[in-house]
Amino acid sequence: MKYQYIVWDWNGTVMDDVQIALDAVNDMLREWNRPFISLDEYRRAMDTPIIHFYEQFFDLKRTSFDWITKKFNSYYEEHQDELSLHDGIPEKLELFRQNGCRQIVLSSSSTDMIKGYAKSYGIQSYFEAILGADNLLSESKIERAVHYFRKQQVDLTQIILAGDTVHDFEVASALGVDCILLACGHQDRETLSACGCPVYDNIREWQQI
Repeated sequence: MKYQYIVWDWNGTVMDDVQIALDAVNDMLREWNRPFISLDEYRRAMDTPIIHFYEQFFDLKRTSFDWITKKFNSYYEEHQDELSLHDGIPEKLELFRQNGCRQIVLSSSSTDMIKGYAKSYGIQSYFEAILGADNLLSESKIERAVHYFRKQQVDLTQIILAGDTVHDFEVASALGVDCILLACGHQDRETLSACGCPVYDNIREWQQI
């Protein structure tokens, strides 16, 4: 195998949470009597920093970003019973482990939250590290990954990042590692294809590692 490390994004890549994220956004829009958005509209509009996404649907002069953040998290939790892993993830994690790949999670979500879900789905043993947003090193997603791999003394040519957004590609580029993107997550295939890296409709399509 070409890669020694697989770096997984969490939301939209390992976890299939796009529909409940959309539901949470529409729950907020309902509070302001604004039109609901479709899944296609959601995926086309997704952007980083996330405030650029919300300014397309909310009047940020009337709606504070702090309100949006708190409400989104609240509504997301209300829908969490609908969460699941993306189809094929457990099998892919097992395949990579059998082939000697070391796997970590690099995410903007809470480390404790990710650990909780990973345990509940029985996949926590596949990850040697979870680099979440509340990592004790209060750094950015990129800085956390740089610090981790420097400590591990890993050859960057042996790392690949799997994500579902343009931001994941930007993180991989900043790290100097390869990247694949999944079009079953939070951004649409057309947007992802502009990055120039391999884009797959689902994790089962990713065969070459």
